[in-house]
Amino acid sequence: MDRATDSISSIEQLHEDFSGPLYLYALRRLGDRPAAEEAVQDTLVRAWRHAGRFDPARGSLPAWLFTIARNVTTDRLRRVGARPDEVASIDDVGAPLTDGDIDRAMEAWQLADALHGLSEEHRRAIVSVHYHGFTVRETAAREGVPEGTIKSRLYYGLRALRLRLEETGVTG
Repeated sequence: MDRATDSISSIEQLHEDFSGPLYLYALRRLGDRPAAEEAVQDTLVRAWRHAGRFDPARGSLPAWLFTIARNVTTDRLRRVGARPDEVASIDDVGAPLTDGDIDRAMEAWQLADALHGLSEEHRRAIVSVHYHGFTVRETAAREGVPEGTIKSRLYYGLRALRLRLEETGVTG
């Protein structure tokens, strides 16, 4: 059993390792401290109860936990929306992020997690060309390999990236 699976087996360990980041996420999403605290507890309890569903081959433990947290906070926002007489307080926190902002942040995190699952060569080629904006020729010169090698790394790297994203449910 690896460290990620060991963490799920103990709710205390889950709380210790992830409650801080999950709380900040829930607070930004909900804008209410007590609701954010409850959302973190709900997230950790769901993760602990459904630990058997976590598959490290499909993604990291933090990505899985934040997916659960997104579902928990979405459920809470829907419940509040269904009862308009309840008003969420934002206390001294800035304005909550919109669903679109949070979804983009989650997708970026899931993409980064998927990129880390690729080989070093594929990841460097994709990041160089698609994120830093270098051409294939410039990337080949920086890597000290032929242009055809970079084209091949891009093709197979993007293919592997797409598969990883499909496996984790990010794309369909």
